[in-house]
Amino acid sequence: MIVLSNLFVAGGQLVHGLFQLAWWVLMARIVLSWLRPQPSNDLLRSLVVGVYRLTDPVLDRVRRALPFLVVSGLDLTPIAVFFAMGFADRFLTSTLIQVGQQLA
Repeated sequence: MIVLSNLFVAGGQLVHGLFQLAWWVLMARIVLSWLRPQPSNDLLRSLVVGVYRLTDPVLDRVRRALPFLVVSGLDLTPIAVFFAMGFADRFLTSTLIQVGQQLA
């Protein structure tokens, strides 16, 4: 039973780490949208394109589902995604860790 317990705890920590990574990628997207870089360096261009490719699917779906988040050209979609990610992170992480602790 201890192996299964450790598996759930490790899964909870992995989920938390993935949400933290997603948080940083979304934060990079926000900063890049403010700066609007026109990179001449291929590596920087690849980084910018990569960040947009990772975040566009999520942000586009939220924009379609909640069109009122775009107000007079101000896009509040990332804020909604931050709240949703925070809720999902806390819910999933704590649930997995508590299940693991109860199995021990």
